[in-house]
Amino acid sequence: MPKYKTLITISHYNKRNKSHLNDLVSSLKNHDSSLSIIINDDNCYEEKKTIFKNVNTLIRPNTGMNIGSWNSSYLNNRNFDFYIFLQDECVILKKDFIKKYIFELSKVNIGMTGESINFKWAKNWENIASSNLNYIVGYDRLKRPIYRVQYYLSLMKKWGIHHGDNGLHLRSLIWGFKREILEKISPFPIGKTKEECIAAEISISKKVEELGLKVTQVHKNPFNYISHIEWNSNGHSKVKQ
Repeated sequence: MPKYKTLITISHYNKRNKSHLNDLVSSLKNHDSSLSIIINDDNCYEEKKTIFKNVNTLIRPNTGMNIGSWNSSYLNNRNFDFYIFLQDECVILKKDFIKKYIFELSKVNIGMTGESINFKWAKNWENIASSNLNYIVGYDRLKRPIYRVQYYLSLMKKWGIHHGDNGLHLRSLIWGFKREILEKISPFPIGKTKEECIAAEISISKKVEELGLKVTQVHKNPFNYISHIEWNSNGHSKVKQ
């Protein structure tokens, strides 16, 4: 396989304990890639560069959750061939994960890959709207309920993103892209609330599909190469606290 430049970005929220971040950084130090840390900070009002654990680190305003961090990372680092975006609560399971991600992303019909597709949303929008996924997220000025699907679709329209035939998407825990795709879909939509961030999560998969490309799980089994401490290995549910 030819030599490629790969950037691994870790998203971290400044109020979270740094033990998981430290562990993840340590586990990545010997990999053949560059490493960047992006810290979302409630008290930050403009981006500023620093060093954490001898890694180039960017501190930014706390907007957009993981997606906001990853968006800033790409916009500040546009010269890599491949990008792997992680949350700090990820755990590397297999040392060859970079090779596997590059192999998947090098396929001509693949635009985005990761560890966990949300198959609960792999239904047409009408079916999702009639399911228990479609809860009330707010009320309009006339005090009428706004439902989740209605709200997400309205945000996608506002962002100029076609919603596609269904809601299938990659969870924003671990994402991989090649540079050519990020050049086409950047910048990511940035949510201001939890619900807006979920809509952004879905929207980015839809932006990839608009290019005529597939959104895939890098292995048939979820969390095969990289796991997340909040999620069960089957990818269907979170770990009970």
